[in-house]
Amino acid sequence: MVLAGCSSAPAATLSGGADSLYVGAAFARDSGIDTRGYAYGVKLALDKYNTIRPHGARPLAVRYPPGGASDVLIAATFRDDPKVIAVVGHTGSAATLAAAPIYADAEHNGRHALIAITPTATNPRVTKTTRWVFRVCPTDDDAARALARFAAESLHAKRVGIIYRDDLFGRGYTAAFQSELANHHVPLVERDPYLRGVAGYEAYAIRLTQRGVDALVLAGGANEAVDILRAVRKAGSRAKFLGSDDLASFSADPVFAREFDGLRYTAFYDPEHQVPAAREFAAAYQKEFGAPADQKGALAYDAATLIAEAVYAVGPDRASIRNWVARAPELNGVTGTIRFSGASGDPIEKQVAIGAVHP
Repeated sequence: MVLAGCSSAPAATLSGGADSLYVGAAFARDSGIDTRGYAYGVKLALDKYNTIRPHGARPLAVRYPPGGASDVLIAATFRDDPKVIAVVGHTGSAATLAAAPIYADAEHNGRHALIAITPTATNPRVTKTTRWVFRVCPTDDDAARALARFAAESLHAKRVGIIYRDDLFGRGYTAAFQSELANHHVPLVERDPYLRGVAGYEAYAIRLTQRGVDALVLAGGANEAVDILRAVRKAGSRAKFLGSDDLASFSADPVFAREFDGLRYTAFYDPEHQVPAAREFAAAYQKEFGAPADQKGALAYDAATLIAEAVYAVGPDRASIRNWVARAPELNGVTGTIRFSGASGDPIEKQVAIGAVHP
């Protein structure tokens, strides 16, 4: 990500009494990734539900994992803590996949299994390995298809190129993007993989410019995207830039926001086009933390909201919480409508917005 650093979670989210039930927060605060948005989103949701909890219901609090713990150890710590009734996280696809068998408690035949709801793990495989992992975000395939439709229908692109990171994410994203683009009879005239740590992108830039692409898609991280986009511009290309949700971080940096003004990216929370349920959240977030709500906070808020709704509907039993979420009534979340089919941990028809970088 472009923004790095870490901050301890708000103290209020850590408080809990002897009768509290705990929601595990599976995002490491010492990972080098800024996790404040996740922490703030969970805090807002639990604070809200603690003020409206039914008579006799136990209060909800957040439990963080031990510092420096691996994803598997984090999952095991939460699974083995009887006061933890559900988990928000993990935040990345690889971490969630590694932790999934632990949440399913495969080693004890599921006796201590608990639900984990990831806010931002987008790989399609994340929810396929166990019935105990859910997500509130769209998948990479959903996002890639939405970006392809935007390129064809809104930009009216005629010649599209894509540069993708040569890993599980990049290859999958590219395949879904190309398939949807073909449905709109728009050619993908250039398809170039790159590896992390590549020193220069001049050859990619020259080839893309010579092919005359009018829209260029970046399927990779924001840090690499900076060098790629600069190289493409230096080569003389005037292509419109598009990318994955990771490029939303450009807007948070004034220098990048000016340099890449107008770049489009897939967004799972769009503050400029809020659904009605998001307005209260955005105002509360700004008031509480003195900053605009971001995608991390919004998705974490929705994940924690599902857990709180489940606890107040069926009580603290882990299996009951999981089963309620799987068949929950439609939730008007701050990131859009969320509902599950009962057979999958993926939300049905979860919206993907197209955001734009602006100074």
